[in-house]
Amino acid sequence: LEKQISGPQYEEIKYAFEYLSENINEEIKKEYTLEDRKIFNKRLNLIKPLQIILLWALFLQIPTCIMISWIYETFFYEVLYAYFPGLFLILLLAFASENLFGIMIMKKRLNSKIESVVIAWNVINAHNGVFAVHAPERWEGNGDSRRKIPESLNLWNS
Repeated sequence: LEKQISGPQYEEIKYAFEYLSENINEEIKKEYTLEDRKIFNKRLNLIKPLQIILLWALFLQIPTCIMISWIYETFFYEVLYAYFPGLFLILLLAFASENLFGIMIMKKRLNSKIESVVIAWNVINAHNGVFAVHAPERWEGNGDSRRKIPESLNLWNS
């Protein structure tokens, strides 16, 4: 942008973009002071250690099942009947807990607030020939090459 636009217009755009960033940060701060967000974060802080403990228990359960099958001279698959409920519990906590506590709702609510700030900024700064785009966090790629793309705020020259 600095190479394409120079002088006072560049300074005005730079100042406006900094103002946009400050407005977005204010919206994020407001979101994280809401009571339901605080409750959500407390729940998430409780569930994460529980997930780790249950995951370790799952890994320790496999050798325990093998040892029990040796001691009682039974088939390993019979002992695994005790393993599958633990596996189910861990998978339930690992994948469903964050959705049950509303993480997707919280993300959508925050993204909609940020989008409204960006849209308002774009309307105000349309005369400069630039527009901002907020890209929320997302996953890209397929199969083994999937990677998490963090949130970004981009400024484009139209």
